[in-house]
Amino acid sequence: MNLELKTLIYSMINNLIIAIIKVVGGLFFHLGSLLADGMHTFSDFITDIVCLIGAKISKKKPTKYHPFGFGKVEYLTNLFVGIVLLLLGLYIIIGSFGKELVIPPLSILWLLSIVFVLKVIAIFIMHRMGEKINSQLLITSVKESKADLYSTIGVAIITILLQFTNQLPILKYADIIGSILIGLIVLKTSFNVIIDNSMSLIGEVEEDVDVINNVKKTIMSIDGIIKEKSILIKYGAYYRLQLSVELDPQLSLKQVTKLEEKIKKTIVKNKALNIKYVTIYVTSHL
Repeated sequence: MNLELKTLIYSMINNLIIAIIKVVGGLFFHLGSLLADGMHTFSDFITDIVCLIGAKISKKKPTKYHPFGFGKVEYLTNLFVGIVLLLLGLYIIIGSFGKELVIPPLSILWLLSIVFVLKVIAIFIMHRMGEKINSQLLITSVKESKADLYSTIGVAIITILLQFTNQLPILKYADIIGSILIGLIVLKTSFNVIIDNSMSLIGEVEEDVDVINNVKKTIMSIDGIIKEKSILIKYGAYYRLQLSVELDPQLSLKQVTKLEEKIKKTIVKNKALNIKYVTIYVTSHL
């Protein structure tokens, strides 16, 4: 089992535990914002399962009809996650109205502290693994988890504000307002996930200067290449490289063919570049 799958399974178990704690706490203390927060976390658990399926499919070997593999399945998976979050956000906002006034005990803060620590640890692990293996699924999960973390902080603030309801009656609306804000946070996250992955699905190129320079440096280190022009296309956890090269005009046709093979092997074997597929166009001038 690879690092991506192990990390996703850990995140899934972590989210399930946190969701159960929040939902049970929300029902027991009749705190709408905590229940809404629990539903948000439970949606993370559901989307983690979807991401696991997507990760498995995206690792399939290329076929005759899909010569560049199935890396973009990750973007489809993340779009589904975005739609789920969109629907959940709307449900939380609509369900926030008509809540009865309840002043929860401050002991809830201990419960929130536990889930806060569990979530911070999960975010740290997913972020580290996502950057290490360049996993779009883990990067998207980090975005969702951060939103969940912010909503948990919001519930803690609401719990404190509700303690002063007798002094400031207007604070009785804090739970309703908090639930609505959590719903808005979920909506914002869903929009970001949908927009980012829609762009990647239709063919987004890498714009990170360091990544591009590393590719160019590797290409130009190969003898026989005079100039190069490269485009890195994102395919989930890996790249496809479209490369135009101007070669030494004194090379014979046989030498050019061998050099093309050498370029492909050099680039693909360099695991740091994370390029699986290379398409080369030889031109006389660039």
